[in-house]
Formats: sequence, structure tokens, C-alpha cells
Amino acid sequence: MLRNYFTLYHLARELDNLLKNGYVFEVFSQQRNEITISLITNKGDHLQLVVVTGHPKFCLYTRKGLNRKQRNTVDLMPEIAEKKISEITIDPCDRIIRLQLEDNYAIILQLFSAKTNVLLEKNGMFIGAFKHGVPDNTSGKKESHPAKPEILRSLEPLAYDRAFFSKRFSETPARDLLEKLIKMLPGFDRQLARELTCRCDNNHSVENIHAEFATLFYELLDPHPAVFIGKDSYPEFSILHNSPKTSTSLETIHEGLNLYSGKTWQHLKTRELVGELDKKLKHKMTKIEREQALFRPEKLRKQADEYERNGHLIMANLYNTGHQKNQMTVNNIFDPSSCPVTISLNPELTLQQNAAAWFRKASKAKEKIEGGIKRSNALAKQKRELVTLIELSSELSTPSQVRNFYQTNHTALKSLGLERTSKKEKKPLPFRTFPITQKAVLYVGKNARNNEDLTFSFAKPHDIWLHARGAAGSHCILRGATMQNTTEIEKAAEIAAFYSSAKHSELVPVMYTEKKYIRRARNMPIGQVLAEKEKVIMVKPSSDGF
Repeated sequence: MLRNYFTLYHLARELDNLLKNGYVFEVFSQQRNEITISLITNKGDHLQLVVVTGHPKFCLYTRKGLNRKQRNTVDLMPEIAEKKISEITIDPCDRIIRLQLEDNYAIILQLFSAKTNVLLEKNGMFIGAFKHGVPDNTSGKKESHPAKPEILRSLEPLAYDRAFFSKRFSETPARDLLEKLIKMLPGFDRQLARELTCRCDNNHSVENIHAEFATLFYELLDPHPAVFIGKDSYPEFSILHNSPKTSTSLETIHEGLNLYSGKTWQHLKTRELVGELDKKLKHKMTKIEREQALFRPEKLRKQADEYERNGHLIMANLYNTGHQKNQMTVNNIFDPSSCPVTISLNPELTLQQNAAAWFRKASKAKEKIEGGIKRSNALAKQKRELVTLIELSSELSTPSQVRNFYQTNHTALKSLGLERTSKKEKKPLPFRTFPITQKAVLYVGKNARNNEDLTFSFAKPHDIWLHARGAAGSHCILRGATMQNTTEIEKAAEIAAFYSSAKHSELVPVMYTEKKYIRRARNMPIGQVLAEKEKVIMVKPSSDGF
């Protein structure tokens, strides 16, 4: 339900409460098909509005703080930097969110399934676009969709008046119920129409359909945002009241979209890593099965017997002077009923030497059989290991689990020639490792000595140091983030609280500062430090997803 009109309707209202009378700080892009609108809320906090185009699993989400790379970043729409936001609204007819700015500027978010785009408007004219170039036509509510009905105003009488609903239902031509619902209910996409048909079960009477539609419409007006994370499927976002019990419920739409986007990125990364791993394992399995199929000990035994027989037959006919230089034909004394045997000879060797050559060939064939049996046993062992590894890899659900899989099964993977390749082979770090985002990683100490090494040997001056305040616990180092990246710091703080003696508390204060402000005092025990210029954040202990 990412691009559903009702999700975006409530999101626009939330953004208006957060950003009305705030400011646009900057607009930039640092990833393909992703534009970031950096904003300052009406409370003075930094908030980033991220719009993703061209991807069916992403749409729009927010991120606290500043998170701009130093390199490979493109500045966009510089004319609206520091412009004040007067209001944020959604088009009553379609999935278009409008950020109205001072000086008659506006940012238009077209959140369509196939053609999501961000446009810049001034005085009713498009003057910039993130994708597909600047449109020629002018915009505006009246000109954008003059023929489309207002969604909420059209649905209200249908929900309140069953007779009106029945009349519209009978007048709407369609091949099936799903198509009829999409046509007659503005704002209902295929997903919502399918939800309605499922709720009707097998009772497709107009009265039952209307009753279920009215219930669904009330749910859409009173959203319960939730994110469901299945074991092997993409995360799902919903605002309906019938989310699975295992779903994570959120207070606001934008919090739900933030959690959904983070989990979806994690799922995509996991699929990529597991896909690479699965490809390696199955390729190795194919090579082993192909090699097993090529080993034919019966054929080698037959060859060895034939070579040894030739040697014996030559020795039995040493004084046979009637043979040719390059071959000799003799009776098979081992099987008198069989035909005579023709044996090839090396004309440069004597008969005794030719016999010895045939015996050597027989000996080599027997050695091949013994080596082949040993190799076959080794391949069978490798195959059993591969089957176990493939079963274990099918259970992986997070990037950190994939990394742990490589570390835990390093010996088996190395013996199979499948260890993780990298430009520089790195030793596994002795700290717990948690990927927070694509760039930010949290490192967590395991004990007092490990904490000491993490803080004073591993950490860099501008890394962020975290620790549960007033409680024993692990030192934590957040790398790839700055003090302004509040979203990343909050996630890291939750993990820092989890790895402390206060992990069972409802809320835990976690202090954080740059590592350069951490020092040791004389005679302090190992693992104890003094922190300066620290800030404190209250979080709920969690290691969810890791």
C-alpha cells in the first residue's frame, strides 16, 4: 500500500504538521533514481524526504538528520534553497503531494506506480524535473486532472448510502467483480479492490459488498500503520486494521514507511548476498556431480586387465619370429576359445621391453583406479558438506546472518574453494558487527578488554562512541555516520542499550559523542573511560533485525 491514495493522504497531513513554516535546506541526489529533499521542520530539526523512482518496492520515506555524502552528489533545484514551506497538501483527485513554498515556488511529488517524479513549479509553470525532462504543459489542480472526481468526496456517499452504492454498482459495466470495483470506487487500486473481494468471501451480494466496503473505507480514514516482515518474502506495509499479529505497529504513517524502507533495503541486500552464495554452492555441486559421472572404475579395470594380458602374451611368445615390427598376432592362452589377439608393438624396443611397457601401463591404470576411488570418496564428502551448507543458507534472512554464515563455515567453504573473495583478504573483526544502513556500521565490544581495543585501537577520531549511561555494558562505535545522522544514531543507541545491564528496562539513556572526546584517566580499570561533550538519547533496547 505504498502508493495508495489513502496512505499518501495521511502522509501529506503528517508532513504538513511537521514542516509547515519550516524550510527547504537543499535538494540533491546521491544515488540513481533517488532524490533527497533536505528540510528543516517547524521545530528546527533536520528531516530528509527521500523519493525513489523506478522501483516497485520503494516510494517515499523520511530520515532524521543530515546524511549527505561528500562525493558523488548532484545538487538539484538550487533556486528553492532556504525557501519557507507554507503548506503541504495532496491533490484531491490523484497521488500528487504538493509542497507550497514562498515566492510562488512549489515542489510537486508525482507518486505514480510507473512514473514517480519530482517536479519544480513556479507561478503555475514547471521549471524543473528530476526525471524525464521538464514537461511542456502548465500544472495546477484544475488543469492536472479536470475529468477526475475528488476521491474522498466521491467515496463518502457510496459508504453512507447503500441504495446509492447499489445503483452505481448496477450501472458500472465490467467483466468481473474486481474490474467493477476498480471502475466504480475512485482511489481503489487493484490491491484495495482485491482486499475488498477477499473480505466478501463467497458472498457477492450487493448488500454484503457494501457492508464490507463501508468497513474498509472507515479503516482507510483511520489508519493503523504496520509493517509485516515475512521469512522469505518482501516486507509489507499496510494501514488497514487486519494486519497479521506478528506485524510491527507504528504511531504514524511516515514512521511505518521508514521502517518498511529500511527492512526492504535489508531484504534486497540479503537476497543479493544469498543469491551470490546460492549460485556458488550450486555451481560447485554441478562440478562435483559432473566429475563423479566421469569416473568409471569398471572401464579402468577392464583396461588394466587388457594391458596386463598383453604383457603376459608377449612374454609367452618371446621366440615368435613371425611377427611384424609394429604388431604381433598371437593366440589368447587365457581364453583359448576366443579369437587371436593383435598387440601393438614399439619397433624401437625388444619384445621384453614391449612387455614391460604394457605392464607399466597396467600398473598406471590400477593406480588411477585407486586414486579415483579416493577422489570419489572426497567428492562424496564434499557433496554432503554442500547439501548441509545449502540447507543452512536457505535460512538466512539478514545481511549480518550472511556474514556470520561465511565466518562460521569458513573452514568448510575454504576446503570447497568457496571462501569469500575480496581485493584484500581481511581477518574477521573481533567485535560484534551490525549494519545500520548501506554506509553506517556499528561495532560492539564483547568484554572489558575487547571494549578497550575497540575504543582506543580500532576507532577513528570522528567515529561516534556510544554507551548506556549509568549501566555496565559494551562500548559501541558507529562508523559511516556523523553527529547529525540522528536516525542512524538512534538505531545504534537501541543496540547499545540492548548490550548493557539495562537491557530489560523500558527506556534506557544512551550517551554518544565523537571518539576523540573519549579518554582514560590514570589508574582507571580496563574498559572504563571518561566522556566529554556527550549527548544523551532515550531509547528502547532492541536488536531487532540483527
